[in-house]
Amino acid sequence: MANHSQPSRAAQSIRSLERASELVNPPARQLGARNAVYIGTGRQHDSGQVEGWLSIKTMLAGSAVWETPERQFTVDNSSYLILNDHHRYRLRFDSATPVRTFVLFFQRGMAEDVFRSRTTATARLLERPHEPAPPVEFIERLETRASTLFALLERFRQRVFNGLDAGEAEDWFLRLSRQMVAEHRAMERARGRLPAVRASTREELYRRVLRGRDYLLSQAGERVTLAAAARAACLSPYHFHRAFTQAFGTTPHRALTRHRLERAAKMLAEGESVTQVCLASGFESLGSFSSLFRRHYGVSPRQYLAPRERLGGALGHRAAD
Repeated sequence: MANHSQPSRAAQSIRSLERASELVNPPARQLGARNAVYIGTGRQHDSGQVEGWLSIKTMLAGSAVWETPERQFTVDNSSYLILNDHHRYRLRFDSATPVRTFVLFFQRGMAEDVFRSRTTATARLLERPHEPAPPVEFIERLETRASTLFALLERFRQRVFNGLDAGEAEDWFLRLSRQMVAEHRAMERARGRLPAVRASTREELYRRVLRGRDYLLSQAGERVTLAAAARAACLSPYHFHRAFTQAFGTTPHRALTRHRLERAAKMLAEGESVTQVCLASGFESLGSFSSLFRRHYGVSPRQYLAPRERLGGALGHRAAD
């Protein structure tokens, strides 16, 4: 999936996984016919235009850009992206440090079967057990560590690297599909909260709000304004702010702050210094960063850097302002 410029420790680990499991990096011709995980490491990559399969794009290190005909998404190790079956996209990255992708590809029909089972009356499922499941178009958008699916993805990655057999892998893909469906339905309910007389108008407004939200999440390490996000959404600032708040129950600023704090916590846990994390997370000063971090997690960034046993496992989780 990515260019392997040298036999790094990460590349050797991936080759070991490939030998140990048919799940990891199978021949591309098998995609769609089976569940698979593709792991790639490199500094430069450009896939060109490809027609993909239902997949979840995640990162182990660095960031990468997935471009679709509609827009582009910047994914890092604090976010994920779902792209639908048969949707054309382009993957690219160019980095001074190694980039590691971790992408899940779903067997065709699995997510559709899960969706049908979750949305169809039991009596009909019993009467017509082999009725073809209708296609599912998931709402394509960036999601963050606040998502339940993100936590499942992290646990699944650990299982892949620890080793899992084919039966356990299928269980995991079904579990992930179930959560994808649950979050898709939650997003549909969020869309329904937008005020509009016509369903088509509501759908267009929601599509634009998501575009602005994707812009915010992609710029988590930079200074970004409401006006810039609104321009990305093709809405006025006030209209974007109001529609975003109605759809997601929080303001764009609070949503971005929470995402930045979650990214910061992950970077601190990986050993980055407080100053480095502050600069990389888009905060204006160490003072504001430390204050927000303490209110969100109940400890200061420096305390978060300490071994967990010193904290006694008592890390709170509070809402960010």
